[in-house]
Amino acid sequence: MPLVGAAAMFARLLSGNSGLSLKQQFKRVLTAAIAAGIAWFVLEQTDVSSLTKAITYGIIGVISPEVISGIVRLGEKFAKNPEKFIKK
Repeated sequence: MPLVGAAAMFARLLSGNSGLSLKQQFKRVLTAAIAAGIAWFVLEQTDVSSLTKAITYGIIGVISPEVISGIVRLGEKFAKNPEKFIKK
């Protein structure tokens, strides 16, 4: 299943003109594959159709850089002021 996420990111990179280096593009494809692999472990335990799972892996692959950077930002905010998140 990681191949679905990687293929989706590869398609995104081919369709855009982002000016990324070859190394940056490889890192994005690898990140998409890892994110889709994690999603596969999570979704494999659910009763969802195979088509829905495949679509989910593709979407995760396409948006993985944004998701990963959002998680990192959230972690950085938590590290700066953990009490703010605990009180909510």
